[in-house]
Amino acid sequence: MVGVILDRVVLYEYTINNYHYYMALISWIAYITLLTGASALFCQCIAKQAIGSGIPELKVIMCGFKMKNYLSLQTMIGKIFGLTLALGSGLPGPFVHIGAIVASLLTRITSACRYQAFFSSEGREMQMLSSGCAVGIACTFSAPAGGTFFL
Repeated sequence: MVGVILDRVVLYEYTINNYHYYMALISWIAYITLLTGASALFCQCIAKQAIGSGIPELKVIMCGFKMKNYLSLQTMIGKIFGLTLALGSGLPGPFVHIGAIVASLLTRITSACRYQAFFSSEGREMQMLSSGCAVGIACTFSAPAGGTFFL
């Protein structure tokens, strides 16, 4: 969606300015700068944990260290909107982070159910985080086997 809008803006600027290449280039650079700045501002204001790729922090969490608010719904919303605005900066890290957040939220939801002892163990939580990371890799590259090998 962002790419389509960018193409329309550049084409509009290109035709308005009587096919001046420099004005089209300046509008393209301004548009990219605006989207990147909006993404950084959104992540800074909404969820500071959403900044960055997320893979190094997930490795730390999987080693047993607890990071506050790193796997929260607010962080997931910040990561999704930040990724939407700055899509060209790379997908694997943010998708792995989003997959881990969804797995963590599902673990928290299922731990409130009737079979609490099954879902509330720390080993089960690490398995869910690993599965969420694998789903993120599989979604990024459209390769389910690649997600399995990532584990």
